[in-house]
Amino acid sequence: MEKIVFADKAELEILQGASLGRITAVVDDFAALQGASDTLIKPGNLDSVQFQTDGLVTGEYKGMKLESPLFHSVDVVDGKVRAAFSIREKTEMEKAIDEIRTQQTAQDGAILDLAGIVGGEA
Repeated sequence: MEKIVFADKAELEILQGASLGRITAVVDDFAALQGASDTLIKPGNLDSVQFQTDGLVTGEYKGMKLESPLFHSVDVVDGKVRAAFSIREKTEMEKAIDEIRTQQTAQDGAILDLAGIVGGEA
C-alpha cells in the first residue's frame, strides 16, 4: 500500500505513481476527506513528509508547502473518495519569512516576560 506520512505522523493512503505535483489520496467517505483536509492544512505538518510503499520509505522531503486549490479534483471510484492535491518545496523567500516569524514569536514572548517582571516591580 502507498501512503504519505506527515510531520505529526498522520498518514493518508495514496494511489501508486504519486508525484509532488499530483498526489491522489484515497479515503472511505467525504467525512474522512475532511480529516485529510485538516491534516494537509495543519500548521507545520508539511515540514516533514515521507512517501512509503509497504512500510518502506520511498521519498522524504522537508519544508514543503501545499499548492492551491486544496484539491484539484475529487471523485468517487469503487465506493471510495479520491482527492488529488499538490505540494512543493518552499522557496528561499518563504523559508526566510518562516524564520522571521519564528524569531518574532520568540521576541514577543521575551517582551511579555520582561513587561511582567518590570510591571511586578512597580
